[in-house]
Amino acid sequence: MNKKAIIAGAAAAALLTTGLLVPSFAFLSGQSRKVVNRFVSGLITVDLKETLVDPETGKKIDNEPRVYENTYLTVAGRVVDKDPTPTVMKNSTSCYVYVGVRNEYTDLFTIEDVGADWTLVVDADNKLGEGVTVYKYNAVVPKSDEDQQLSAVFEHVRISDTFDGSFHGESETESAIEARAYAVQSEGTVDLSDGYAIDYFSNNDVFEN
Repeated sequence: MNKKAIIAGAAAAALLTTGLLVPSFAFLSGQSRKVVNRFVSGLITVDLKETLVDPETGKKIDNEPRVYENTYLTVAGRVVDKDPTPTVMKNSTSCYVYVGVRNEYTDLFTIEDVGADWTLVVDADNKLGEGVTVYKYNAVVPKSDEDQQLSAVFEHVRISDTFDGSFHGESETESAIEARAYAVQSEGTVDLSDGYAIDYFSNNDVFEN
């Protein structure tokens, strides 16, 4: 085979090989991470304490840390100090604040001196349960980077002159006036917050723990 034939054969082989290359075209795709929009109600922390009292006299003890519970000697006709006071903790969303009070013996114990900053929303003669009252703080509590102690809901409890050492002749030797604070974010609830509070306090279990 002469040189021209060899070159021609090589060229033909090259063309044949080139003809076997088939280009591949693919659609390229990709995806981002999902975007999640989370909607949450306001984050609110509210606490409720009162001034420590002398259990024998029922009078405040100055310069002592505030407490969650007091004990009183029950004496007919006596007026004792009791000042449940909410604190909205720092960084809580702006909110409406409510305090529910359960007084099972309204004829024996009378709440007195309700603070000017508070309005009675539900009185003791209501569907919420025997002796349950609900008070609302009159102003929106704004968000703050500091704890905000509000004014006391009320200042005193009067023991009936007719108290004879028993509770309606029952065997119990003690009773309690219980209070609990509740808060609702203010934005978007201006016409709804009272209803939320009433629903909350309609469950008497809220006073059990």
